[in-house]
Amino acid sequence: MFLALLSVFFVDVELVSAETEDASFGVRKYNLNIGWRFIRDDVEGAHQSEFDDQNWDIVSCPHTWNDVDTFNDFGTGGHQGETDLWQGAAWYRKEFSLPESAVGKRVIVEFEGVRQVADVYINGHHLGQDKTGFIPFGFDLTPHLEENGTNVLAVKADNTVEPTLYTGATPWHHQNWHPPHGGIYRNVYLHVLDPVHVTLPLYGNLGSEGVYVWTDSLTKSSASVGAIAQIGNSQSSPVEANITFSIIDREREIVASASEVASIDANGLCKVDCSLDVSDPHLWEPDYPYLYELNVEVTVDGVVRDISSVPVGIRNFRFDKNSGFWINGRHLKLHGWGQKPIAGWAGLGAGIPNWMHDYTLRMMEDAGGNLIRWGHCAGPPVGVESSDKYGFVTIMPGVDGEKDCQGDAWQTRTNAYRDMIVYYRNHPAICIWEGGNYSVSPEHAAELKEIVQKWDPKGKRYFGFRMSTPAMRESIDIELGTVGRTRTFPSLAVVETEYDRTETPRRVWDEYSPPDFGRLGKLEELNTYSLTSEGFATNAIDQWWTLFGSKPGHSGGANWIFSDGTHGTRQRTDCARATGEVDGVRLPKEAYWALQATWDDEDRVHLIGHWTYPATTVKNMYAVAKADRAELFVNGKSLGVGERSFDTLFTWPDVVYEPGEITVVAYRDGLKIATQTKHTAGQPHAIRLTPITSPAGWRADGSDVVLVDFEVVDQKGRRCPVDQARVDFAISGPGIWRGGYNSGVEDSTNKKHLMTECGINRVSIRSTLQPGEVTLTASRDGLHPAVIHLTSKPVEVVDGLSETLPSVLGTSLPDRPYVDAERIAELEALRAVPVPAREEANLDDQMFSMFAYTGEGAGGQETQYQHEMLPYSDEARIYIKEAPSYLHESRVIRTAKNDSDYWANDYIVASAAREMEFFVAHDVKAPVPEWLSSYRKTGDKVKLNRGTLALYVKRLAKDEAIKISGNADQAKGKGSHLNMILFCKPVSSD
Repeated sequence: MFLALLSVFFVDVELVSAETEDASFGVRKYNLNIGWRFIRDDVEGAHQSEFDDQNWDIVSCPHTWNDVDTFNDFGTGGHQGETDLWQGAAWYRKEFSLPESAVGKRVIVEFEGVRQVADVYINGHHLGQDKTGFIPFGFDLTPHLEENGTNVLAVKADNTVEPTLYTGATPWHHQNWHPPHGGIYRNVYLHVLDPVHVTLPLYGNLGSEGVYVWTDSLTKSSASVGAIAQIGNSQSSPVEANITFSIIDREREIVASASEVASIDANGLCKVDCSLDVSDPHLWEPDYPYLYELNVEVTVDGVVRDISSVPVGIRNFRFDKNSGFWINGRHLKLHGWGQKPIAGWAGLGAGIPNWMHDYTLRMMEDAGGNLIRWGHCAGPPVGVESSDKYGFVTIMPGVDGEKDCQGDAWQTRTNAYRDMIVYYRNHPAICIWEGGNYSVSPEHAAELKEIVQKWDPKGKRYFGFRMSTPAMRESIDIELGTVGRTRTFPSLAVVETEYDRTETPRRVWDEYSPPDFGRLGKLEELNTYSLTSEGFATNAIDQWWTLFGSKPGHSGGANWIFSDGTHGTRQRTDCARATGEVDGVRLPKEAYWALQATWDDEDRVHLIGHWTYPATTVKNMYAVAKADRAELFVNGKSLGVGERSFDTLFTWPDVVYEPGEITVVAYRDGLKIATQTKHTAGQPHAIRLTPITSPAGWRADGSDVVLVDFEVVDQKGRRCPVDQARVDFAISGPGIWRGGYNSGVEDSTNKKHLMTECGINRVSIRSTLQPGEVTLTASRDGLHPAVIHLTSKPVEVVDGLSETLPSVLGTSLPDRPYVDAERIAELEALRAVPVPAREEANLDDQMFSMFAYTGEGAGGQETQYQHEMLPYSDEARIYIKEAPSYLHESRVIRTAKNDSDYWANDYIVASAAREMEFFVAHDVKAPVPEWLSSYRKTGDKVKLNRGTLALYVKRLAKDEAIKISGNADQAKGKGSHLNMILFCKPVSSD
């Protein structure tokens, strides 16, 4: 499997070598990552070309200065992100000279991401500022360049988190969800474009849109693909160009092409569109992620001036409220993970090379994942490219700090959303544009929806928010759920975006394994969760099957989250939020293997835990398999068939530990489908080191990383699963030690010693600009040491520019699946039907003939009661946990949470359409208003997850009018309390 292959440098994996950009018209895209001068200080005059930076450090991008202080401090609970990071302004400077082939061309710099605010200069000229942190942006360098001399690109990056996060010119982000790893933490490229060229999808500062491609229509035998290319002419005279669109398959054969003639004004732009028909198309889907390439070629007077390429995935898909997710006529349950876009890595922070991002998504794919939700900002370009390649249905946000905002902060957010869509809209993996992780005003929701409609009008993608309020319903067409709560919008399809948010560190096996025996640390009583790795794994299976797996009509969901990180932690005993199926250096927990055995197409069985216990241990054993029966053996003796629960979990109670081996055999329909055996390990004997590099090898580019796994093994080479003790490291040669981390230990990163956890841990070494051999030695008293020699390869850089682009892993396709022509046609027809608007409000038998709500928020919607429903129109985090049984068949009239202090004589005016019982749930902490004196107090309570309300009732006759003046009597209502909730139910004719 993939993880095993990695340990031998990917020898058996199809590799993608380092790509270079070359064509008859010269290099179009240069790598600008290598060899920047850097200082972690706000130095006056650093933007000027002649500034002396020779005493600064030399770094390469991706780079963050917070690689030295992340994963260092225990969490403080309460969803707080890491707060003890160095914050402030720092400077980067890069010298480069243009090659002869670039003379007279347009030169654009692209930054894939800078945290958090970036000011960019070229040769002393201020080009502009970017405040998004996560969205690629660019600037035109051409007017300010020295074509025959040295140019200096300078960037001031500032990751300061200010006290007021959502007003004025302050960055919109929140460090709880996006720890501010400052720096140029993603790639930098230099684009050299012919004066007549295809533009880049970098809208914000350039106003350029690039190429837009989509699937127009689809049958089994043919596909119609639409495309629009924006062509630029930076010459001082108009030009006529021939624009050729070509779709190329994986074998590099042209399968469709079309040409158009474009007349482009001097210093102007024009859009050229075309339609291409592909016969017998290969369709993109998670189980067969086939990618075509669209080439747009610009020819003037018979000379090719430019070629631009974008991915093409031909597919149709639909989320259905009753039957879940469909793609290419095939029903598919979605299962996968959320992931943070900073992809923080212990010892390295957010500044990691492309192949390590790809490595993470490859692990998800290897575990059977087919869904990824980036939270709560856009994922990196390589992450989206990997999603295309591995087949992840993707939920893609813009930028969000989990609150609505106003003024400049909101403008930053909307501009970022626009730029994100323009940049990523060609990727077939993206099926949902997410407006945000939390609700916004109806007006803001509508504004983001308009951005989607303007910039992706042909993509047929869905749009939604997690935690949408009823007041936002008209803008969304899919419900993004949370932890499996009752659906707020029954008329919409639902896909879960955050479920199973429990936490546990990798190191704690179970309650029976030394050295922790289930203990998480001296502050564990303050933790939100107290699970072991075993309990975390069985809970993952429970959560999946209980919430989605057993429900054929549910689309599925994203487990929150894939890798442990320093965002929003709720544990006091760890330096990371330990919600991941892998830890902060991507070593798997038991839950990873358990979900793999549940989700992956390959038949397998996973025995949770190990078989090296103290002598008298008696414990439950668990295994996971897509099987109808599983049998357990200890030293060859059968312990019988396990009790099956949650479809794939098998349990054997009170298993007596005996040294030797334990084997589980899984069966389906009487046939053996998978086995797994685990052995008792002997005493620790030696250390084993295993390196992992990019497929192109370890590059001496100043930012590439080699990972090294260190294990403690017995004399037979078996890992010692309960070993947790210090290992010391010594390093020599041209490499920078970055180390790793220990969970449950503060200040462990970047040290030249670490403890094993469950017998293994992982460290990293960053390359320098000097190629050569690095020697790493690992030792512990009493054990045989280990030594490995690692060689970094030179990377050619000429005048500050490199033609070698970042590498990623390769992939191969499975066999082409069968396509059902009738299902494809049916899906095409259904996808054309618009999603109904506000169906939730269209009840056949309204309880009120008139209902006027004059509060400042949105209210008055009549909705059927549901367990755990949202009672307020403007608040998505508060839901009903418990209500008297006689309310379960009632209607709920939502009010606005923000109107809890609102008072007006005619706050609510209504007229009963029939005889009914009318209930008012009123906050027990708020003063009781005078108008409630005419209602009878029932003595019952309505319990929310954030408070309790007392229940009052009054019988209304048909056509009887009621008037409610507010939650409390005028000024008496001030304070922190919940607004009232209204219920009504018809009086029984009995």
